Amino acid sequence: MDDILECLNQEEGVKGSMVVTQDGIVVAGLLKSEVRKDVVGALSSFLITATERCLERGQLGALGRMMLTATHGKLIILALKGYFLVTLTDQFADMNATLQAVNTAASRLRKVTRIEV
Repeated sequence: MDDILECLNQEEGVKGSMVVTQDGIVVAGLLKSEVRKDVVGALSSFLITATERCLERGQLGALGRMMLTATHGKLIILALKGYFLVTLTDQFADMNATLQAVNTAASRLRKVTRIEV
């Protein structure tokens, strides 16, 4: 997993990536030193749980991908079966290239871990 995340982190503008459970437990993670894994895990858990609850109540189906835009960057959460790929970018990241790299990483994670997207 670390090799896949490291490859994703090579994408221009990516600050780090991790695989987390719905509860925010970090399964694997490579983030730049100024970014705390526990904080990103907790934020991811909150966003995933709240979003899934709202999607269920609205009868909109399961969470596939979400992107949160903030002043200094973006947080991309991609659902894998039972896990989530979380990617942090700076505010200048080319989102088309980043999303392609995230999808490639998810595909590679699926092959390595047998996780279904």
